Amino acid sequence: MSDVYQPKILGFLCNWCCYTAADSAGVGRYQYPPNLRVIRIMCSGRLDPSFPLEGLAGGADAIFVGGCHPGECHYQDGNYHALVSGALVHEALARLGVSRERLLIEWASAAEGPNFVKIITRFTEQAAKLGPLGSSEGLDPLILRGKLTLAAEAARDRKLRTGLLNASREMMKTGDFGREAIAGLVAEKCDKALNELFV
Repeated sequence: MSDVYQPKILGFLCNWCCYTAADSAGVGRYQYPPNLRVIRIMCSGRLDPSFPLEGLAGGADAIFVGGCHPGECHYQDGNYHALVSGALVHEALARLGVSRERLLIEWASAAEGPNFVKIITRFTEQAAKLGPLGSSEGLDPLILRGKLTLAAEAARDRKLRTGLLNASREMMKTGDFGREAIAGLVAEKCDKALNELFV
């Protein structure tokens, strides 16, 4: 077991559901990998796309975002907006040559401690297989972390934010909350800004 890489995973957990699920897993003494470091946010919809990029630039090998199940968000539709932010991060990672598997967005209700354990265990195993950030991608880790820092700054650009807002509006208008549909909207609405920023 000692020869298996132990990834550093940064987690952004919704206060109302996923964070409570993690807490109940601890109270219930469920065993799961200790690789996850948690930042509690009020809603997964509060996830800024720069956060995961900054986390990877700062030393994490993978990012986990946990929220309420779709349709059960404490703030009505926050978790759908988290998927929009996540789609932008996936697009940025792809443009940098980083595996999209380094970011996972998943759901667990407050009562689903055992489900949270399963999700984190699977994701930790996946991150361990990928190895240190940059290794499975064949990229120099120091150069990659520098590019991720620049990507995090780019994710705060006004044009890109406008594209994200338009993608969110279109998602709510169509009512299609499938991850592929959302990724398509983000690619469509943000492509020009991404091309300008990720050259």
